[in-house]
Amino acid sequence: MKFRTGVAILLLNICVVVFMYRPWPFGGFLDYLTPPLESMFYLALVAVACLLLWSTTPKARVDPANKAVFITGCDSGFGHELAERLDKMGYHVFAGCLAPDREGARSLKESTSDRLRIVPIDVTDDFQVEQAVKYVKDNIGENELWALVNNAGVAVFCEIEWCSVQEFQKIMDVNVFGIVRVTKGFLPLLRQSEGRVINVASLAGRFTLPAFAAYSMSKKACIAFSDALRQEMNKFNIKVITIEPGLYKTPITLENYLIDQNRKSWAETPTDVRADYGEEYFDAFLKQVTLSLRQARPNVMEVVDNMIEAVCTENPNYCYVPYWRYRLRAFIISNLPVYLTDKLFAARFPVIQPESRKNRSPKTPTTPKSFKAFTLPNSA
Repeated sequence: MKFRTGVAILLLNICVVVFMYRPWPFGGFLDYLTPPLESMFYLALVAVACLLLWSTTPKARVDPANKAVFITGCDSGFGHELAERLDKMGYHVFAGCLAPDREGARSLKESTSDRLRIVPIDVTDDFQVEQAVKYVKDNIGENELWALVNNAGVAVFCEIEWCSVQEFQKIMDVNVFGIVRVTKGFLPLLRQSEGRVINVASLAGRFTLPAFAAYSMSKKACIAFSDALRQEMNKFNIKVITIEPGLYKTPITLENYLIDQNRKSWAETPTDVRADYGEEYFDAFLKQVTLSLRQARPNVMEVVDNMIEAVCTENPNYCYVPYWRYRLRAFIISNLPVYLTDKLFAARFPVIQPESRKNRSPKTPTTPKSFKAFTLPNSA
């Protein structure tokens, strides 16, 4: 039995005990409540218990027979694990890989059945996307394309002034326009099957931390695209789901890769900008990035489990946020005023003063100059 299910059953039992035997365990407490408040107490307990039971009740699953799934970004990370799991469940998996001849694709093929097929695809290349769609159409046979999982993505975590425009463009091309290309290519097949599109976004698409500008922009766009697509595809009975994880240990959050990426961007930044920030500031920034990356959750299966539910259940949620602390954090932050979230994020990402701000006295507020009423000249 799951922990939350046990808690729900316990709460229901408490409601029964309190109602039938007032002296124990909450009789003294309830004696201080007026009848309306006592009723509200019971209702709150029942509501919480019912919510927990509903959230833990297994959902009806679809039969995987004759169902195919196309997944991008299967070289490693979430996509790799998802492809393996779906293959074991009996789905026909088309695993899109950027590098089909490298270790990630080879190990995936070796660990799965003959149903799984490796499909070369670079989501930023129109021709490769067209070829991938053609390959699926030619090899799907009697099966139907049940789900498209847009999982491929890249990340960059650096401040705006030393993140090049080319880096912004690269992030958007993979994380946004890549999803658009692939989705538009496979929608005709999904209309036939009345299937579903699962887009891997991020909590960074809900709120933005310092150094997350490019990545958050792309994930916000992904969520906006998913929202519009869900509404437009409703008439075809196609479901659109987003998976919005927090920070997990995957290849796109590898410490060495992101640190090297920052050093390269910093080296290409104009000299006057680097002088204003200073090397000491940049080193402190890298230390903070390293600390943040080391806090990433190692259990990627929390995300893959949500992806499995999105693919396999008859009535999936519109949005999944793996791990309860991430869900709670997202709820709290989304309901706080901006000035407070800015302070919270600044405290979470502390760095030293830039070089150009050191030994500089703070500006004193200037007193507004006296304002003389403006009058039109006499026209007489």
